[in-house]
Formats: sequence, C-alpha cells, structure tokens
Amino acid sequence: MTLGEFVAVAGLCFGLAGFVLGVLNYLRDRAKLVVTLQWDMEVTKGNEYDHKKLWGVIRVTNIGRRTTYISHPAIRLPKGYKHSLLLISAGIEGTKLAEGDPTKIYMVSQDGLEKYAKDWRKLVAQISDTTGKVWKSERLRENEVPSWAKSPK
Repeated sequence: MTLGEFVAVAGLCFGLAGFVLGVLNYLRDRAKLVVTLQWDMEVTKGNEYDHKKLWGVIRVTNIGRRTTYISHPAIRLPKGYKHSLLLISAGIEGTKLAEGDPTKIYMVSQDGLEKYAKDWRKLVAQISDTTGKVWKSERLRENEVPSWAKSPK
C-alpha cells in the first residue's frame, strides 16, 4: 500500500467517524418536551386562583438540550365535538424553555367540562413549539377519573 492509498483510507475512516458523530450530536442536541395533565388539583389561599374550586394543571418540561419556544397550550378534544381544542389563554403569547429551566405550568379551569365527561380519557394536553411540532400528554389511566367526569349519585 502506498502512502497516497494509506492517506485516502485514513481520510475515509476519519470522515465517516466525523459524519457519525455529527448525526449522533444532532439527535442528542434537540429539544424534547414532556407534557403532563393532572385534574382535581387544589390551590392555596392568597393567589390569583379560586381556592374553593378544583383546577387542572398542564406541566411542560424541556428534558432535551436545545432551547425552544413554546406557545398555545390547549386541551385536545376527541372527534365529534364542535371544536377540537380548548385553548389556554394564559399561554398564547408563548415563552422560552431552555435546558434546565423550571417547568412551565398552566392552570386549567374545570368549569364547563362536564359536557366532555363521557370522553374524559380522550382529553389530553398539548403544546406547540417553534418548529411546529405538537407535543401531547399521555391519556389518563382508568383509576384517575376527574371529579367533573364522575356521574352524580
């Protein structure tokens, strides 16, 4: 093997290794959001929310490495209703969420949700980011029935 052939093979190996590392860095260094939805949360006295009511809470956490801009938190409704989303007005303006930033919390009033009681398991929280991706929460489990979805006795 000549010196030129050796340099060509070494260049091929280093180029391929650089390409693989670049792809791995790209896959590692992106925003990854976790969205959760909880119902029937109580709040303490002395803040802007009515402490006599139960509230829903949407939590958004960036567990990825890239900063992203989030906006338009909403509750996604299943098909068959007049609207597909219940938009949370407090988050329309959006906010930046970087790696290590505290979780962003959106409070959801449970008033008027009784009309969705039969489909309570299909309601999920969602949030949009700057790339146009929509992140959704998981569906609630059978044993997590919110108070507004329970039938009156």
